[in-house]
Amino acid sequence: MSVEYFPNADIEMLKIYDYALLKEAFDYIAHKSSVEFGFPQGGCQQRAHIMSMILDKKYNIEHCKVWLFSPAALNLYDIRTLFVPDPNGITENNRIEWNYHVVPVIRVSTSYGTELMLTDPSLNNIKPILLQEWFTLIGNSNISKYSFLLPDKYFFNSSYIDNVLTNVFDGSFFNFNELVKDDLTMEKGLALNDVAMRMYHAYIRPHLTEDKNDEKLRDLKEIFGNATVLDLLFSQNRSGFSENTSHRYVMTKYKEPAHEAKQLFNERLLFWTEFTNALL
Repeated sequence: MSVEYFPNADIEMLKIYDYALLKEAFDYIAHKSSVEFGFPQGGCQQRAHIMSMILDKKYNIEHCKVWLFSPAALNLYDIRTLFVPDPNGITENNRIEWNYHVVPVIRVSTSYGTELMLTDPSLNNIKPILLQEWFTLIGNSNISKYSFLLPDKYFFNSSYIDNVLTNVFDGSFFNFNELVKDDLTMEKGLALNDVAMRMYHAYIRPHLTEDKNDEKLRDLKEIFGNATVLDLLFSQNRSGFSENTSHRYVMTKYKEPAHEAKQLFNERLLFWTEFTNALL
């Protein structure tokens, strides 16, 4: 099973809630909040934090976040990631790979005693799940490490090796502070998830049964099915660059869907900014 990893919040200090309250909060988050859980490759830190804000402000539920780090996130030369099936069939081998994953965790009173339950509609959109169930849904969780952190911890810092930034966790986290809030970091990520699924339903899903070697279908899957590429196109993250995902290539060859995506991104960014402001 996964191994606990330093640092840890003392989850035993959290209040214990009836399952009925957690299920009510879960149903709102999964089906009424407008958070897009159908694009699991999108930033889980954004989904986790908006869920955390809803649990806190709307339902007054104390909670932590559980962070699961793959070997690839902890060791520079280890390439083993977390993985889950791709429900949309747009990734290579229908498999989504994560270096890490994070969701809120709540202490719940059950007929078996006090249990740790998670809200993760990206993996189960029917009900909250037990911590051990969560591990079984994520490939390589048995060789990964996890940590409970206070909910204000928004994201972690990565290590520099020989003055080069890596994807390896350096052991520290940062809060949802003014810099993150003022840059609308969370809201941008939530808007990108909305864009990804709108483009998927409009331009990709109708053609998935066609020729798998079709250039247009392949391009659109790489553009709108890859969270890093979406970040490149909307937030200038150069790590998503490739020959068929550059701004010029996308805006020249796929002008109509690109224009639609950018317009939708701006609309959803405004929506999520107003949604978040109501919870601050």
